[in-house]
Amino acid sequence: MSASRKTQTYAEASAELEQILEKIEAGEVDVDEVVALVRRGTELIRLCRERLDAARLEVGKVVADLDALEQAAAAGDAGEAAGDDGEEDEDESPDDAPRGGAGGRLPF
Repeated sequence: MSASRKTQTYAEASAELEQILEKIEAGEVDVDEVVALVRRGTELIRLCRERLDAARLEVGKVVADLDALEQAAAAGDAGEAAGDDGEEDEDESPDDAPRGGAGGRLPF
């Protein structure tokens, strides 16, 4: 397999596979060429599946990281709510309080 075939994107591999299917379905190829096209089609299908699997794993990691951040934020909010007695600290006056929303916390 050539280097250019190894670096094909999913879209490129999918487009090439479509071209192969169109050729075969149109009957534009002889028997010997069909064998080569079917082999190439198999390579393209394998490449597309690998790309889809890799993308699925990456999306799963991103979603898991996002869930972990949300859980940590929720745990932090619950901890702050439990420790909030409604009284101001002596060291912190309203002019010194950080700005930015709920209790001075950033929204993310």
